Amino acid sequence: MRKRIVFMLALAVFARCSAAPGPQTRQYQLRGQVLALVPDRHELSIKHDDIPGFMPAMTMAYRVKDAKLLEGLSRGDLIRATLNVREAEAWLSAIQRTGHAEVADTARVPRVMDVLEPGEPVPETVLRDENGQARRLTDWRGRPIAVTFVYTRCPMPDFCPLMERHFAEAQQRIESDPALSGAVHLVAISFDPDHDTPDMLKAHGRAQGANPRVWTYLTGTPASIEDIASRFGVSIMREQEDAAALTHNLRTAVIDPRGRLVKVYSGSDWTPAMLVEDLREARGRR
Repeated sequence: MRKRIVFMLALAVFARCSAAPGPQTRQYQLRGQVLALVPDRHELSIKHDDIPGFMPAMTMAYRVKDAKLLEGLSRGDLIRATLNVREAEAWLSAIQRTGHAEVADTARVPRVMDVLEPGEPVPETVLRDENGQARRLTDWRGRPIAVTFVYTRCPMPDFCPLMERHFAEAQQRIESDPALSGAVHLVAISFDPDHDTPDMLKAHGRAQGANPRVWTYLTGTPASIEDIASRFGVSIMREQEDAAALTHNLRTAVIDPRGRLVKVYSGSDWTPAMLVEDLREARGRR
C-alpha cells in the first residue's frame, strides 16, 4: 500500500559549507514573517517583502549556518535578517525579531500526496517537451532515466540552479561513457508552466548546455504538473499574489528501463557521480 505523506513545508536540505562570507558573496536585507521552523535541519520558511535588487516578495525556505539563530523564534514572528548569496548556496545571518503577528489558519495548507514507492510504475501523465510534442515518462521505456523538478525563474543558487548544474555534470559523464551514451536519459520537469513554455525551455536548455539526445526539459498544464510532481513527493506552494513566487522542495528520481521507480533523492544531498552510478545499476533491472 502506498504511503500517504503530508509535506508541511517545502524545505531544502542543509548544505555543509563555510559560514564566513567570501569576496563573491552578495548580501541583501530581508524583512518578513516566519511561517515555520525546523531547528534540527537549520531551516525556516519566511513570507518576505521585496528584496531590492534580488527577488520580489514571496514565500521561501531558507537555512542558517548556526541553529542558535533560530532560538527564541516562533511561527508568526516578524524578523529582519541578512540574506547571503554565493554561487552555489544561500543562507540567512543576523536574524533579529522585530515583532509578532498571527498567521491565518488557512495559510500554507499542507497537501496530502500519494507518493510513489520503489518498484511502482511511474504515471502516464501527458507532458510537453521543448518542441511542444506530447511526452510521457514512459516514452523512454527500455532505458533508465533520472527525473528532477525545477523552474527557470528560481532565484536561489542552491535550489533549481544546483539541480541543473548536477545534471550538466551528469550529462558530461554519460556522454564520455560508451556504455551509457544513448542508453540512459535525463529529464527536468518545470513546475512553472505559465512561464516555462516549450520555447522558453528550449532556450533555457541551450543556455544550460543540455544535449537533447541526453537531457530533455518537460512542461505541461498546471493540473498535469501538480499531478506528476505530487507522485514524486514534490510539494509546490504558489503565492496567490504572485504566480512567480514558488516554495518547493527538491526531489530527484531514478527510474528503471521498465518504468518503475528505483529510488528518490531528497534535497541536494547527492552528486552527479552518484546519480550516474545509479543509472548504470538501473540498466540491469529488467
